This record gives sequence, structure tokens and C-alpha cells, in this order.
Amino acid sequence: MSDISRMAAAFEEKSKQQAESTEQAVKHAFEKHENALLLALNESEQRTSAAIAAQHQRLRQTALKSWMAIVIPVSLMFLLGTSAIMTMGWYIDHQVNEILNNRTTLEMLHERGGSADLNHCGEDRRLCVKIDESAQHYQGGYRIMEGY
Repeated sequence: MSDISRMAAAFEEKSKQQAESTEQAVKHAFEKHENALLLALNESEQRTSAAIAAQHQRLRQTALKSWMAIVIPVSLMFLLGTSAIMTMGWYIDHQVNEILNNRTTLEMLHERGGSADLNHCGEDRRLCVKIDESAQHYQGGYRIMEGY
């Protein structure tokens, strides 16, 4: 029995060693697998983060383009309207000044006989003026025009 006992003890010892060896191998395999999974997860996280950042950048560019599609035409319309208003203001101011100058010229002409009745007379169509027959005669053949 002592042989059987020794063999059983040796078998038990060998079984323990194999169990420990198997446990170490499984533990090592699990650690290796765990490290591989962690690396894969980290890579996946980095790819996902990069994809999110790229999509965010594309969305930002799209939003910027959308705003530019609104801001540029509105700005151009504002500039066009402002320039049209300024041009019309200048044109109206110029016309008012021209009217005032014409009124001044008209008043000056009226004072100098601008209300005289001029016409073309005779076969030669010479310039003639209507004379006030009741007015006094002046030296040198001058007479007063009618309407002045």
C-alpha cells in the first residue's frame, strides 16, 4: 500500500502542478486576450473620436456656408440700397440747386426785360419785339418794350 500511497501522492502532486500550470496558462491567455481587447477598444475609441471630430468640422463648414449664403446677399442688398439712396440724394440735391439757379436766372432775366414779347417778323423772319406805343420816346430812337 505504500507504493499505492506514494503513487497517489505523486499523482496528486503532479495533478496540482498541472492544475497550477494550466491555471497559469489560462491566466496568461486571459491577460493576453484582455490586453488585445483593450488595444482594440482604444483604437475603436480613437477612430470614433476622429470620425466625430471630422463630422463636427463638416457640420461647422456647412453651417458657415449656410450663414454666408444669407449674410452675403443681405449685405449686398444693404450696400446696393445704401448706394441707391445716396445716389438719389445727390441727384435730388443737384436738381434742387439747378432749380434754384434757374429761378435766380429767371428773376434776373425778368428784371432785364425777360417778359418782353419777342417774335420773328417779315419775310426775312427777323427778330422783333412788341413796343409800348404809349411810352415816352428816348434819345437815340429808344422806346420802352411792352410788358416791361
